[in-house]
Amino acid sequence: MKPCLVRRLLLTCAAWSILALPMSSPASTIVWSSDFQDLLFDSNGQELDGNFSFEIGSFANGFVPTSSNFNDWAANWKVFDRAYDPTPADPNDGDPEGWEPLLQFYVGTAEHTATGGSASPDADPLSVFAQGEVAYLWVYNTKNREVGTEWALVTDGAGLGDVADDWAFPDPAEPSSTSYEWQLADADEAIYGGLNGTTGGGQNYTIQTSLVPVPEPGSSVLFGVAALGVLLRRRRTREQPSIR
Repeated sequence: MKPCLVRRLLLTCAAWSILALPMSSPASTIVWSSDFQDLLFDSNGQELDGNFSFEIGSFANGFVPTSSNFNDWAANWKVFDRAYDPTPADPNDGDPEGWEPLLQFYVGTAEHTATGGSASPDADPLSVFAQGEVAYLWVYNTKNREVGTEWALVTDGAGLGDVADDWAFPDPAEPSSTSYEWQLADADEAIYGGLNGTTGGGQNYTIQTSLVPVPEPGSSVLFGVAALGVLLRRRRTREQPSIR
């Protein structure tokens, strides 16, 4: 086994051992991860690479994500914790930020603080994750809607399957000894992308990202383009030499 993979295993064990340590203030711990050598694929049926990131979080102000409001996802998203590869061009450097493409494995650990926030360095200190808020896993290679953008958004939906492990933020006042495990294997609802299916090539997957359509130009842009075309045609007409 490569040294970086051994280091990944040690880091993972360390993350889980945090659950056994006493906390200095009230804060439950949320551990979220995939399985080792999980089946994580992009829209082409290829394993997700180091350009993808994984975020656990929720949406603000009661926002409900759908495929018809892609443009509003990022503006309403609250990051609780993130796993990513900071150096995707070097697959042999380990994964200090929780995403190991060679193992097809991600893991993250963060405290849900007594004030309802997140102790993760990737979270906004002002974000609050209230008790009962639905948590989602957002997988992406970029949050910008451009050519090649791929997303998947899944959750362990309330009232679906085993309700005991639903992805919902707990009471911030819970004692520090409380811990939660949000495993990808428990996810049972895909808002976008695929979950527990089969690729076009017949390969089973746990999660698969889908291409995000590029936004169409707005009506004002289309009007401007049309107006410019009219002006250019008029100019060409005026510049044509007269025939005597």
